[in-house]
Amino acid sequence: MMLPITQVGNMAGTAAQTDKVKALYLEQLLSRVDQLGVLPHVIWKVLEITSSGDGSAAAMERAIKVDPGLSSKILILANSAAFGLPRRVSTVREAIMFLGFRTVRSMAMTVATFDMFVGKTDRGSLRRRGWWRHSIDTAVCCRWLAGKSPDLVPDEAYTVGLVHLLGKNLLDRFAIGDYDNVIQLVDKGMADVKAEDEVYKVNHIDIMVEAAKQWHLPENICFALNYVQKPTTKDSESRLRACVAVGSRFAFLAKHGHVETARHIPAWALDQMTLSHRNMAGLIEEAGSQIVAAQMPF
Repeated sequence: MMLPITQVGNMAGTAAQTDKVKALYLEQLLSRVDQLGVLPHVIWKVLEITSSGDGSAAAMERAIKVDPGLSSKILILANSAAFGLPRRVSTVREAIMFLGFRTVRSMAMTVATFDMFVGKTDRGSLRRRGWWRHSIDTAVCCRWLAGKSPDLVPDEAYTVGLVHLLGKNLLDRFAIGDYDNVIQLVDKGMADVKAEDEVYKVNHIDIMVEAAKQWHLPENICFALNYVQKPTTKDSESRLRACVAVGSRFAFLAKHGHVETARHIPAWALDQMTLSHRNMAGLIEEAGSQIVAAQMPF
């Protein structure tokens, strides 16, 4: 059971006490990760198969078909205009053969996050749908941006973009407190990470990084999920983190913002991705085109 916020407030005196409280909250929230949906089970198996050099289409099909909802949505995606297959496919095996492991993995992750974010119909459903939509748009932008960097794998960038807000869903659904209080602080100008710390004593990045480790996701993905902190190195792991930081902002700006607000994109992330403000309008327009072309059919 989560500690009441008032009790946490009394405990959070020194920095050491604050860290202890945060660790306790993380432990309690992560104990409920299995209630989110398919990712800890079916999707982890899909990730395991696609990460090994000897995975087979039959093994992939067996992993996916355990979940009928996942299977049906993969078929819906495979037959959508976004993939342009030469003919309609009617089985998961056909989808795997036509599209390949990496594409099917990305599709499975997309379906999983959809189920995690919108599986409930309570008053927070609309908010979580917004997070899911932004996650999809960010994933698309990350995949596109990664294609511009020779040492990044577009499908890995897509995965990180796809799950980078999942910690918000955990807070909204399982933590003691009201996410509306976070939104009120954000509306007053506070960064969402700081606002979450204020309300919950833990934030969505802390949660998602630890969840990714618990799911045994690759280290570079766990590292990249901390997308607001400037890394100390310039390597492929740091560029993957930068890719998510830029992709998330591009996804927002392409739909809601103006070029002038592009100054809020972290300078370190632009530097890591070797992007310049000079062509920001063109990049944001292209990001919007990528998002439109990749619209999900559900």
